[in-house]
Amino acid sequence: MVLAGGASRRMGRDKRLLPWGVDATGQPRTLLQSVVDKLAAVAEDVIVVANDQPEVTGVRVVPDAIPGAGSLGGILSGIEAARHDRVFVAAADMPFLKPALVRDLLGRLEGHDAVVPIVDGRPEPLHAVYGPAVATAARRQIARGQLKIALAFEGLDVVRVPEMDLRELDPNLRSFRNVNTPEDYAGARRDAGE
Repeated sequence: MVLAGGASRRMGRDKRLLPWGVDATGQPRTLLQSVVDKLAAVAEDVIVVANDQPEVTGVRVVPDAIPGAGSLGGILSGIEAARHDRVFVAAADMPFLKPALVRDLLGRLEGHDAVVPIVDGRPEPLHAVYGPAVATAARRQIARGQLKIALAFEGLDVVRVPEMDLRELDPNLRSFRNVNTPEDYAGARRDAGE
């Protein structure tokens, strides 16, 4: 699942539509389409959570189940719309996702409610795997007006993946890099060789 509902305020324009490489046929691709294509290499059912119809192919677009509930609401929407019990969540502005790392995280969910990477001592809830129990917890948190994602983990069985494990498949932790500002975008394009 890709969360694609942000306002892109720091970017100054819709970052989902920023050019990012080319597809297999050599056609230009957007940042959002690049993220979708990487997830399509891992999952047969890729969902984009957005309250509009972004320019993207090969996905189902679902709206927020609870408008105004931020990223937690987006996670809830995606889990409830998913056709499977394991849902990987990524943000639309993460161009360096590594399918091998996504597969590894998905494989760690068995018998647990969530799998959350820890980078620089902090959880990465927008590069994580969630099971159905997270939807129940998210609905409860949203009803209380508490939109912080980490609060939804309370009382759940969460696997926290340490940085050293993540570095085995992503030595520079590029998967966790996002593009929020024009400077971030320029630096990411340089690093991608564009």
